[in-house]
Amino acid sequence: MSAQPEPGAGAAGVIAATVGLPDGPALTVRTVTEADAEGLDGLFRGLSDDDRQHRFFGLRHPARKFLEQMARAEDEGGYRLVAVGPGDVLVAEAGYAILPGGDGEFALTVAPGWRGWRLGRYLLGATVAAAAARGVPNLQADIMLGNTRMLALVRDRGYITLLRDEFSDIRIAIGAAQPARRPQRAGTRASCASMA
Repeated sequence: MSAQPEPGAGAAGVIAATVGLPDGPALTVRTVTEADAEGLDGLFRGLSDDDRQHRFFGLRHPARKFLEQMARAEDEGGYRLVAVGPGDVLVAEAGYAILPGGDGEFALTVAPGWRGWRLGRYLLGATVAAAAARGVPNLQADIMLGNTRMLALVRDRGYITLLRDEFSDIRIAIGAAQPARRPQRAGTRASCASMA
């Protein structure tokens, strides 16, 4: 996977990069805008029940207010990226919201048809880098024990367990200033994840 900044990136606070997927199309990865609420809605509607359970810890589709809040992540000190595929369709999102103690609560979703190209790994790395640049010390997340894709993704990144429920989920933290434990090799297929 290769990424290159687009000309004019950074205009109006929008950061953009073109991400080339091995044997696949190029995607645009950029910061979310308010206009992305509809695209986020479409991304989440395309999830299976299992994916929705892993991402939202329930089967309900997120409310419009939640989608609008995600699309204005920076208004409350958070950060969110979207990956845009052919036809201007959102195929992934990742980001964090600020917790009361100053850490970020992160989440990531990759549409089912876009998994396997290391897109989740790329988005997690970009989110961690953005947190570090903004002085957010750690990113935390609750992950269901059945969400093997996300557990593998954060394991490769390196994390600590903050809390564990033996039957359902764990709460983990990733140090924003910590580099990934394993080097990321371009062109290798791996599962990407949807998570909460």
